[in-house]
Amino acid sequence: MQGRFEYSVIRMYDLDVTQKPDTRSDLLAASREVILERGLASATAREVTGRAHANLASIGYHFGSKDELLAQALVAEVEDLVQPVLAALGSEQEPASRATDAVALLNDLFTTVQQRVPALMAALAMAPHNPAVRTRLADLVDDVRGRLARDIEGQVVAGQLASWVEPFAMASLIVAVVQGVVVSAALDPEPSPGADHQSVAGQFLFLLLAARTPS
Repeated sequence: MQGRFEYSVIRMYDLDVTQKPDTRSDLLAASREVILERGLASATAREVTGRAHANLASIGYHFGSKDELLAQALVAEVEDLVQPVLAALGSEQEPASRATDAVALLNDLFTTVQQRVPALMAALAMAPHNPAVRTRLADLVDDVRGRLARDIEGQVVAGQLASWVEPFAMASLIVAVVQGVVVSAALDPEPSPGADHQSVAGQFLFLLLAARTPS
């Protein structure tokens, strides 16, 4: 009889923990914290739930599996990284200023949040194996690329950029360069002079400026 009572108390406790309104967000926050501090491999169920002050059952209750929890945590991390760029592209500035500010922000991200680059790399590595992650990351890239392309098109129409500039292709090139710099930063955190992200971004901005028409 006593054993049944103890089991009931445990089950009631489990149900209460898994259904707390903030448990889901706590698990996401804890997952992101572990990934940033110790890497994806260290984000075990016990480590995450321990930091979130939740029980192991809460992961299955809110996310279905630990893999889905980590996938959502990684996507949320990438979305947070890109939000300042999306905000710049959605501002009321002139198209030329918006595009330039967005490229500058992408460069600044590597200086201000370089410790978060491994999380981005983990998300990119997970994308081919997780349709949900792949779709959300692709949507995010499409959003950035689409907004850049619209701004570049506005500059071409206004005669600020040369007529040979293809807006969507140029926007795709910018995104591809940024992705390449991310990979380089992860593989070589202390690059040789001239190979650092500031130098690469500076050269790329010079190329963009070279495409401008004489005023």
